[in-house]
Formats: sequence, C-alpha cells, structure tokens
Amino acid sequence: MKWFLHVSMALLFFVFSGCAVKKEITRSEAYVITIKNKQIALSDTGFINHGTAYDSVQIFSAGNLLFHLEVMGNYVCMDGKCLDRLVFNQNFFQAEHYAELMQDIMAQKPIYDGKFLRQTSQGFEQELTSETSHILYKVEKGHSSFKDTQNGILIRLKRLP
Repeated sequence: MKWFLHVSMALLFFVFSGCAVKKEITRSEAYVITIKNKQIALSDTGFINHGTAYDSVQIFSAGNLLFHLEVMGNYVCMDGKCLDRLVFNQNFFQAEHYAELMQDIMAQKPIYDGKFLRQTSQGFEQELTSETSHILYKVEKGHSSFKDTQNGILIRLKRLP
C-alpha cells in the first residue's frame, strides 16, 4: 500500500508539472498594440516578451488577458491553439509568407531579408508588393507599423515609456 501511494504521488507530480513548464523571458517591453485582421480587431496595452527561441505578445484590457500569441520552435500558438508557422501565416495574414515573419515584426526587424529597405532619419521602411499582398512596413524609434493593404492586415506597436 505504501508503494502504491508513492507511485501515485510521483505520477501526479509528473502530470501536473508538465503543464507548468516556464519559458525563460530575457526581455519584456510594454506597448500599445493594435492588431487587425479578418478574425480579430484589438487595440490596447500589452507586452512583447522575448526569450531563447521564444517570443510572445499579450494584450490586456482592464487587467484581463484579451489576446495571447506565442512563437515557439516551429509553431505559433494563438490563444492556446497551435499551428505550424507557415499555416499560421496563411490563416493570420491571408497570404503566404516566410516562417519567421511574425517574429521579425515583433522584434521590429526588417522583413524579407531587408528587401526594398529604405533607411529614414528615425529608422527604416519597406514596401513590398506581390500577387497576394501589398505590404507597407515602417519602424521608427520603437514604434512600428505593418500594413497589408490588399488583405486588410494591421499590426501597430507603440512602445510605452
């Protein structure tokens, strides 16, 4: 009976600890985040967290979590539903894009390996056109705007002091 109790406790420990895996966050920044596509339209205060092979966006309103997006390994999880990065891009952006697009936008890095990059006095901007999208991307002093005018996509990040 004692052995059964020990084994049961050990199994319970492993089952419940598996759900509590912590991701190491190395940098967290507060933003006013606007996200608009065909499925969602949100604009509120949130956080962008960066870690080792991990990035996330969280949008809050009145202390409640409205939106949670995580990029981990080959997957992007939005509000608990995980998809392969390319499948996520097709669903979220309504067009095919390279796998790391969302991560580059969250990190405010040039997209598409800096294709059509124009330096400005405050940062950079890019304009890319394809059969399925027309992208205007601008990053200046901690603020960024990603617009796909053909598909009605907007991601705007404005860093809070």
